[in-house]
Amino acid sequence: MPEGPTLVVFKKKIDSFQGKIVTESSGYNNPFAEEITGKKLLEVDSYGKYLLLYFEDFLITVHFGLFGRFLINDTKKVNASFALFFDDEFINFYVVRIKKLDKDHEFDQGLNVFSEQYQLDKTQRILLEKYADKKIGDVLLNQDAFPGLGNIIRNEVLFLSKIHPENEVKNIPLAKIKDLLQLIKEFSKASVELIEQKIWKSSASVYQKKEWNGLEIVEYVAPKIKRKTYLVEEIQKLF
Repeated sequence: MPEGPTLVVFKKKIDSFQGKIVTESSGYNNPFAEEITGKKLLEVDSYGKYLLLYFEDFLITVHFGLFGRFLINDTKKVNASFALFFDDEFINFYVVRIKKLDKDHEFDQGLNVFSEQYQLDKTQRILLEKYADKKIGDVLLNQDAFPGLGNIIRNEVLFLSKIHPENEVKNIPLAKIKDLLQLIKEFSKASVELIEQKIWKSSASVYQKKEWNGLEIVEYVAPKIKRKTYLVEEIQKLF
């Protein structure tokens, strides 16, 4: 499933369509085709794992799930689930889910690491007040607290901050929590360029790797969230 940095890359690729009129909208999973057709695409943005398409009277969110993709001025052999045509240009989305929201729908930018409004202290407060008894490796995938954070970022930042994923939040020293949150912000932003260069996964320290600096990387599936976890036991501390 695409993570926040990947959605930023998607947004950049579609930016050139801003200000253009949708001459036709289609797709087998698009109940809003008639409403979109004839409307100007005012703005393209992203939030968490959503691509946001702003029109004059409404907002379309695009969620890519596990298998969603899109092509610009190109097609696959299968039908698009959502498509936008701009005269001779077009965007085909495959295996995506879309929703229509009010144009003034507010996303909590205080939790969005890509926003100038991001507030590390707010994320910290939510983490400590709502999820103190939860395992940090599980909480990091909670989109209500960490919009856009997925399994690659989760594994990498826990390793870089030397925090064992099975730690309960309440047991992690506050200084470590602050370090982790800062790393999430920095790593997420740095990931955009790595994704554009197509070296994001290959440049990872532990994600889908077998060893790090001669130390074994243990792979297991986190019981509650059912996600693969990569751990260097000699590095990542259990408090």
